[in-house]
Amino acid sequence: MNANVKIALFTLALVVIWFLSGAVSNGGDKPDRQQQLVASQLTKVRVLWSEAEEYSRQVVARGRTAPNRQVTLKAEVSGRVVAVPAAKGQAVAEGDVICELAREDRPQRVVEAQAAVDQAEIDYQGALKLKQKGYQSESAIAQAKARLESTRAILDQTKINLANTRIVAPFAGFIDDRPVEVGDYMDRTNICAQLVEINPLKVVSRLSEREVVRVSLGGQAQVKLATGQEVKGEVVYLSHLADPQTRTYEMEISLANPEGRLRSGVASQVLVTADHVLAHRVPAALLALGDKGQAGLKIVDEYDQVLFVELTLVGEDGEGIWVTGLPPKVRIITVGQEYVSSGEQVLAEEDVRLSADQRTL
Repeated sequence: MNANVKIALFTLALVVIWFLSGAVSNGGDKPDRQQQLVASQLTKVRVLWSEAEEYSRQVVARGRTAPNRQVTLKAEVSGRVVAVPAAKGQAVAEGDVICELAREDRPQRVVEAQAAVDQAEIDYQGALKLKQKGYQSESAIAQAKARLESTRAILDQTKINLANTRIVAPFAGFIDDRPVEVGDYMDRTNICAQLVEINPLKVVSRLSEREVVRVSLGGQAQVKLATGQEVKGEVVYLSHLADPQTRTYEMEISLANPEGRLRSGVASQVLVTADHVLAHRVPAALLALGDKGQAGLKIVDEYDQVLFVELTLVGEDGEGIWVTGLPPKVRIITVGQEYVSSGEQVLAEEDVRLSADQRTL
Protein backbone atom coordinates (compact mmCIF):
# COMPACT_ATOMS: atom_id res chain seq x y z
CA MET A 1 0.00 0.00 0.00
CA ASN A 2 1.47 3.26 -1.13
CA ALA A 3 1.69 6.38 0.95
CA ASN A 4 -1.23 8.15 -0.75
CA VAL A 5 -3.62 5.34 0.14
CA LYS A 6 -2.48 5.37 3.77
CA ILE A 7 -3.04 9.12 4.01
CA ALA A 8 -6.53 8.79 2.50
CA LEU A 9 -7.50 6.01 4.94
CA PHE A 10 -6.19 7.99 7.93
CA THR A 11 -8.15 11.06 6.86
CA LEU A 12 -11.32 9.00 6.46
CA ALA A 13 -10.89 7.53 9.92
CA LEU A 14 -10.57 11.02 11.43
CA VAL A 15 -13.76 12.16 9.67
CA VAL A 16 -15.69 9.13 10.96
CA ILE A 17 -14.46 9.69 14.51
CA TRP A 18 -15.46 13.34 14.31
CA PHE A 19 -18.99 12.50 13.18
CA LEU A 20 -19.40 9.85 15.86
CA SER A 21 -18.17 12.15 18.63
CA GLY A 22 -20.69 14.81 17.54
CA ALA A 23 -23.56 12.37 17.64
CA VAL A 24 -22.63 11.16 21.12
CA SER A 25 -22.27 14.73 22.32
CA ASN A 26 -25.68 15.73 20.92
CA GLY A 27 -27.31 12.70 22.52
CA GLY A 28 -25.82 13.55 25.97
CA ASP A 29 -26.95 17.18 25.86
CA LYS A 30 -30.54 16.32 24.96
CA PRO A 31 -31.64 15.20 28.50
CA ASP A 32 -29.97 18.27 30.06
CA ARG A 33 -31.82 20.52 27.67
CA GLN A 34 -35.06 18.74 28.43
CA GLN A 35 -34.47 19.22 32.15
CA GLN A 36 -33.72 22.88 31.65
CA LEU A 37 -36.89 23.22 29.59
CA VAL A 38 -39.01 21.57 32.31
CA ALA A 39 -37.38 23.66 35.06
CA SER A 40 -38.07 26.85 33.18
CA GLN A 41 -41.79 25.98 33.20
CA LEU A 42 -41.98 25.39 37.03
CA THR A 43 -43.09 28.12 39.41
CA LYS A 44 -40.27 29.38 41.57
CA VAL A 45 -40.87 29.70 45.31
CA ARG A 46 -38.68 30.55 48.24
CA VAL A 47 -38.60 28.22 51.21
CA LEU A 48 -37.39 28.31 54.79
CA TRP A 49 -36.29 25.31 56.81
CA SER A 50 -38.05 25.10 60.16
CA GLU A 51 -37.54 22.67 63.05
CA ALA A 52 -40.02 22.04 65.85
CA GLU A 53 -39.09 23.33 69.31
CA GLU A 54 -40.48 22.72 72.77
CA TYR A 55 -43.06 25.38 73.52
CA SER A 56 -44.76 26.02 76.85
CA ARG A 57 -48.44 26.59 76.18
CA GLN A 58 -50.06 29.22 78.35
CA VAL A 59 -53.51 29.99 79.63
CA VAL A 60 -54.29 33.70 79.57
CA ALA A 61 -56.70 35.13 82.13
CA ARG A 62 -57.55 38.44 83.71
CA GLY A 63 -57.86 39.08 87.41
CA ARG A 64 -57.23 41.48 90.24
CA THR A 65 -54.80 41.49 93.16
CA ALA A 66 -56.21 40.92 96.64
CA PRO A 67 -54.83 40.48 100.18
CA ASN A 68 -53.80 36.99 101.09
CA ARG A 69 -55.74 37.39 104.36
CA GLN A 70 -57.73 40.16 105.99
CA VAL A 71 -59.44 40.33 109.34
CA THR A 72 -61.54 42.78 111.32
CA LEU A 73 -60.21 43.05 114.87
CA LYS A 74 -63.03 43.60 117.37
CA ALA A 75 -63.17 44.12 121.12
CA GLU A 76 -64.13 41.07 123.20
CA VAL A 77 -64.54 43.08 126.42
CA SER A 78 -65.79 46.59 127.11
CA GLY A 79 -63.56 49.43 128.20
CA ARG A 80 -61.95 52.78 127.49
CA VAL A 81 -59.15 52.92 124.92
CA VAL A 82 -55.89 53.85 126.65
CA ALA A 83 -53.41 53.18 123.82
CA VAL A 84 -53.34 52.69 120.03
CA PRO A 85 -49.69 51.80 119.26
CA ALA A 86 -50.36 50.93 115.61
CA ALA A 87 -51.21 53.79 113.26
CA LYS A 88 -53.28 53.50 110.11
CA GLY A 89 -51.14 52.15 107.26
CA GLN A 90 -48.43 50.88 109.59
CA ALA A 91 -46.81 47.48 109.22
CA VAL A 92 -47.17 45.26 112.27
CA ALA A 93 -45.79 41.89 113.28
CA GLU A 94 -47.72 38.97 114.66
CA GLY A 95 -48.54 39.63 118.33
CA ASP A 96 -48.14 43.43 118.18
CA VAL A 97 -50.71 45.40 120.19
CA ILE A 98 -53.15 47.29 117.97
CA CYS A 99 -55.54 48.67 120.61
CA GLU A 100 -55.29 48.55 124.41
CA LEU A 101 -58.23 48.99 126.78
CA ALA A 102 -58.21 50.03 130.42
CA ARG A 103 -57.72 47.03 132.70
CA GLU A 104 -59.95 48.54 135.40
CA ASP A 105 -60.50 46.01 138.22
CA ARG A 106 -59.70 42.96 136.11
CA PRO A 107 -56.33 42.25 137.77
CA GLN A 108 -58.04 42.25 141.21
CA ARG A 109 -60.66 39.84 139.89
CA VAL A 110 -57.89 37.48 138.86
CA VAL A 111 -56.40 37.64 142.37
CA GLU A 112 -59.82 37.01 143.87
CA ALA A 113 -60.49 34.08 141.58
CA GLN A 114 -57.08 32.61 142.39
CA ALA A 115 -57.82 32.79 146.11
CA ALA A 116 -61.12 31.03 145.55
CA VAL A 117 -59.34 28.26 143.71
CA ASP A 118 -56.82 27.88 146.53
CA GLN A 119 -59.63 27.64 149.08
CA ALA A 120 -61.54 25.11 147.01
CA GLU A 121 -58.38 23.03 146.60
CA ILE A 122 -57.87 22.91 150.38
CA ASP A 123 -61.50 21.93 150.93
CA TYR A 124 -61.27 19.15 148.36
CA GLN A 125 -58.05 17.73 149.78
CA GLY A 126 -59.57 17.84 153.29
CA ALA A 127 -62.61 15.94 152.09
CA LEU A 128 -60.39 13.25 150.64
CA LYS A 129 -58.57 12.80 153.98
CA LEU A 130 -61.84 12.53 155.85
CA LYS A 131 -62.99 9.89 153.40
CA GLN A 132 -59.95 7.77 154.22
CA LYS A 133 -60.99 7.84 157.89
CA GLY A 134 -64.59 7.08 157.04
CA TYR A 135 -65.94 10.48 158.04
CA GLN A 136 -66.91 11.78 154.60
CA SER A 137 -69.51 10.63 152.10
CA GLU A 138 -69.09 10.30 148.35
CA SER A 139 -71.63 13.04 147.80
CA ALA A 140 -69.68 15.53 149.91
CA ILE A 141 -66.46 14.72 148.05
CA ALA A 142 -68.22 15.22 144.72
CA GLN A 143 -69.51 18.61 145.84
CA ALA A 144 -66.04 19.70 146.94
CA LYS A 145 -64.60 18.67 143.58
CA ALA A 146 -67.35 20.51 141.71
CA ARG A 147 -66.62 23.72 143.65
CA LEU A 148 -62.93 23.37 142.81
CA GLU A 149 -63.60 22.97 139.11
CA SER A 150 -66.03 25.90 139.14
CA THR A 151 -63.50 28.22 140.76
CA ARG A 152 -60.87 27.12 138.26
CA ALA A 153 -63.21 27.97 135.37
CA ILE A 154 -63.89 31.40 136.85
CA LEU A 155 -60.15 31.99 137.23
CA ASP A 156 -59.56 31.05 133.59
CA GLN A 157 -62.30 33.41 132.43
CA THR A 158 -60.98 36.33 134.48
CA LYS A 159 -57.52 35.79 133.02
CA ILE A 160 -58.99 35.76 129.50
CA ASN A 161 -60.90 38.98 130.17
CA LEU A 162 -57.70 40.64 131.39
CA ALA A 163 -55.76 39.44 128.35
CA ASN A 164 -58.51 40.68 126.00
CA THR A 165 -57.85 44.26 127.07
CA ARG A 166 -54.92 44.04 124.63
CA ILE A 167 -56.10 43.51 121.04
CA VAL A 168 -53.16 42.05 119.13
CA ALA A 169 -52.40 41.20 115.48
CA PRO A 170 -53.02 37.51 114.73
CA PHE A 171 -50.56 37.69 111.81
CA ALA A 172 -48.10 40.13 110.25
CA GLY A 173 -49.62 42.71 107.92
CA PHE A 174 -50.68 46.32 107.47
CA ILE A 175 -53.27 48.33 109.39
CA ASP A 176 -55.74 49.26 106.66
CA ASP A 177 -58.12 51.13 108.97
CA ARG A 178 -58.24 51.99 112.68
CA PRO A 179 -61.41 53.89 113.56
CA VAL A 180 -60.75 54.38 117.31
CA GLU A 181 -58.53 56.81 119.22
CA VAL A 182 -57.32 57.09 122.80
CA GLY A 183 -60.25 58.01 125.03
CA ASP A 184 -62.90 56.23 122.95
CA TYR A 185 -65.10 53.74 124.74
CA MET A 186 -65.34 50.34 123.08
CA ASP A 187 -68.10 47.88 123.73
CA ARG A 188 -67.92 44.24 122.77
CA THR A 189 -67.86 43.69 118.96
CA ASN A 190 -66.77 47.32 118.32
CA ILE A 191 -64.10 47.51 115.61
CA CYS A 192 -60.53 48.23 116.65
CA ALA A 193 -58.85 47.94 113.22
CA GLN A 194 -58.75 46.25 109.82
CA LEU A 195 -55.65 44.12 109.32
CA VAL A 196 -54.57 42.89 105.88
CA GLU A 197 -51.78 40.52 104.88
CA ILE A 198 -50.22 41.40 101.51
CA ASN A 199 -47.10 39.24 101.72
CA PRO A 200 -47.82 37.08 99.94
CA LEU A 201 -50.30 38.88 97.73
CA LYS A 202 -52.72 36.90 95.62
CA VAL A 203 -54.29 37.38 92.21
CA VAL A 204 -57.86 36.15 91.84
CA SER A 205 -59.04 35.34 88.31
CA ARG A 206 -61.62 33.16 86.55
CA LEU A 207 -61.07 30.28 84.11
CA SER A 208 -63.41 28.69 81.61
CA GLU A 209 -64.29 25.00 81.56
CA ARG A 210 -61.66 24.26 78.90
CA GLU A 211 -58.94 26.33 80.56
CA VAL A 212 -59.25 25.01 84.12
CA VAL A 213 -58.37 21.43 83.10
CA ARG A 214 -55.10 22.65 81.57
CA VAL A 215 -53.90 24.30 84.78
CA SER A 216 -52.61 22.49 87.85
CA LEU A 217 -51.70 23.46 91.41
CA GLY A 218 -48.09 24.59 91.66
CA GLY A 219 -48.06 25.82 88.07
CA GLN A 220 -45.90 28.82 87.30
CA ALA A 221 -47.50 32.09 86.28
CA GLN A 222 -46.38 35.42 84.86
CA VAL A 223 -48.46 38.35 86.11
CA LYS A 224 -48.55 41.75 84.39
CA LEU A 225 -50.09 44.42 86.60
CA ALA A 226 -51.87 47.52 85.33
CA THR A 227 -49.18 49.52 87.15
CA GLY A 228 -46.59 48.19 84.70
CA GLN A 229 -45.01 45.78 87.19
CA GLU A 230 -44.31 42.20 86.10
CA VAL A 231 -43.89 39.45 88.69
CA LYS A 232 -43.83 35.68 88.83
CA GLY A 233 -46.20 33.63 90.93
CA GLU A 234 -47.55 30.16 91.64
CA VAL A 235 -51.02 28.69 91.36
CA VAL A 236 -52.17 27.90 94.92
CA TYR A 237 -55.91 27.37 94.47
CA LEU A 238 -58.29 26.02 91.83
CA SER A 239 -61.98 25.85 92.52
CA HIS A 240 -63.74 22.51 92.03
CA LEU A 241 -67.15 24.14 91.75
CA ALA A 242 -68.16 26.44 88.91
CA ASP A 243 -69.86 29.74 89.56
CA PRO A 244 -73.57 29.04 88.91
CA GLN A 245 -73.99 32.27 86.92
CA THR A 246 -70.77 32.56 84.89
CA ARG A 247 -69.87 28.84 84.78
CA THR A 248 -66.26 29.79 85.45
CA TYR A 249 -63.79 28.50 88.03
CA GLU A 250 -61.83 30.63 90.48
CA MET A 251 -58.04 30.53 90.41
CA GLU A 252 -55.66 32.10 92.93
CA ILE A 253 -52.01 32.88 92.29
CA SER A 254 -49.64 33.69 95.12
CA LEU A 255 -47.11 36.51 94.62
CA ALA A 256 -44.14 37.19 96.89
CA ASN A 257 -44.35 40.75 98.18
CA PRO A 258 -41.72 41.12 100.95
CA GLU A 259 -41.31 44.88 100.53
CA GLY A 260 -45.01 45.62 100.09
CA ARG A 261 -44.56 47.32 96.72
CA LEU A 262 -47.44 45.41 95.14
CA ARG A 263 -50.85 46.72 96.09
CA SER A 264 -54.24 45.12 96.38
CA GLY A 265 -57.05 45.83 93.92
CA VAL A 266 -54.86 46.23 90.80
CA ALA A 267 -56.12 44.79 87.51
CA SER A 268 -53.79 42.08 86.20
CA GLN A 269 -53.17 39.88 83.18
CA VAL A 270 -52.17 36.33 84.09
CA LEU A 271 -50.25 33.91 81.89
CA VAL A 272 -50.12 30.43 83.41
CA THR A 273 -47.86 27.72 82.01
CA ALA A 274 -50.16 24.84 81.11
CA ASP A 275 -48.24 22.12 79.23
CA HIS A 276 -45.35 21.61 76.80
CA VAL A 277 -45.66 20.72 73.11
CA LEU A 278 -43.39 20.52 70.07
CA ALA A 279 -44.30 23.42 67.84
CA HIS A 280 -42.98 25.63 65.03
CA ARG A 281 -42.70 29.40 65.26
CA VAL A 282 -43.71 30.99 61.96
CA PRO A 283 -44.65 34.49 60.80
CA ALA A 284 -48.40 35.02 60.98
CA ALA A 285 -48.35 36.50 57.45
CA LEU A 286 -47.56 33.06 55.99
CA LEU A 287 -50.87 31.55 57.07
CA ALA A 288 -53.24 30.57 54.27
CA LEU A 289 -56.77 29.24 54.11
CA GLY A 290 -57.64 25.80 52.83
CA ASP A 291 -60.61 24.80 50.68
CA LYS A 292 -62.78 24.42 53.78
CA GLY A 293 -61.62 27.68 55.35
CA GLN A 294 -59.20 26.05 57.76
CA ALA A 295 -55.93 27.84 58.61
CA GLY A 296 -52.72 26.23 57.43
CA LEU A 297 -49.37 26.59 55.69
CA LYS A 298 -48.04 25.62 52.29
CA ILE A 299 -44.87 23.56 52.46
CA VAL A 300 -42.62 21.73 50.00
CA ASP A 301 -41.95 18.02 50.45
CA GLU A 302 -38.80 16.09 49.57
CA TYR A 303 -39.95 15.82 45.93
CA ASP A 304 -40.46 19.59 45.63
CA GLN A 305 -44.22 19.21 45.58
CA VAL A 306 -46.51 21.67 47.34
CA LEU A 307 -48.57 20.41 50.29
CA PHE A 308 -51.16 22.29 52.34
CA VAL A 309 -51.01 21.39 56.04
CA GLU A 310 -53.78 22.31 58.46
CA LEU A 311 -52.43 23.86 61.68
CA THR A 312 -53.41 24.40 65.29
CA LEU A 313 -52.45 27.67 66.93
CA VAL A 314 -50.99 27.10 70.40
CA GLY A 315 -49.47 30.50 71.22
CA GLU A 316 -47.84 33.67 70.02
CA ASP A 317 -45.04 36.03 70.95
CA GLY A 318 -43.36 39.12 69.55
CA GLU A 319 -41.61 37.17 66.79
CA GLY A 320 -44.46 35.10 65.38
CA ILE A 321 -47.05 32.45 66.16
CA TRP A 322 -46.51 28.93 67.48
CA VAL A 323 -48.32 26.15 65.61
CA THR A 324 -48.58 22.36 65.66
CA GLY A 325 -49.46 19.97 62.84
CA LEU A 326 -46.23 20.27 60.82
CA PRO A 327 -43.57 17.57 60.52
CA PRO A 328 -40.62 17.92 62.94
CA LYS A 329 -38.47 19.37 60.13
CA VAL A 330 -40.06 21.03 57.13
CA ARG A 331 -39.56 23.54 54.32
CA ILE A 332 -42.14 26.31 54.53
CA ILE A 333 -42.91 28.43 51.47
CA THR A 334 -42.17 32.06 52.36
CA VAL A 335 -42.53 33.68 48.91
CA GLY A 336 -44.86 32.58 46.11
CA GLN A 337 -47.35 30.56 48.15
CA GLU A 338 -50.26 32.46 46.63
CA TYR A 339 -49.27 31.32 43.11
CA VAL A 340 -49.07 27.57 43.78
CA SER A 341 -51.55 24.93 44.84
CA SER A 342 -51.36 21.63 46.66
CA GLY A 343 -49.77 18.82 44.61
CA GLU A 344 -48.01 21.19 42.20
CA GLN A 345 -44.35 20.65 41.32
CA VAL A 346 -42.25 23.75 42.03
CA LEU A 347 -38.70 25.00 41.85
CA ALA A 348 -37.75 25.62 45.49
CA GLU A 349 -35.01 28.06 46.40
CA GLU A 350 -33.81 28.85 49.92
CA ASP A 351 -34.87 32.28 51.15
CA VAL A 352 -31.63 34.25 50.83
CA ARG A 353 -32.98 37.15 52.89
CA LEU A 354 -32.19 35.21 56.03
CA SER A 355 -28.71 35.33 57.49
CA ALA A 356 -26.71 32.13 57.82
CA ASP A 357 -27.31 31.84 61.56
CA GLN A 358 -31.08 32.16 61.01
CA ARG A 359 -31.29 29.26 58.59
CA THR A 360 -31.96 25.79 59.87
CA LEU A 361 -29.73 23.32 58.04
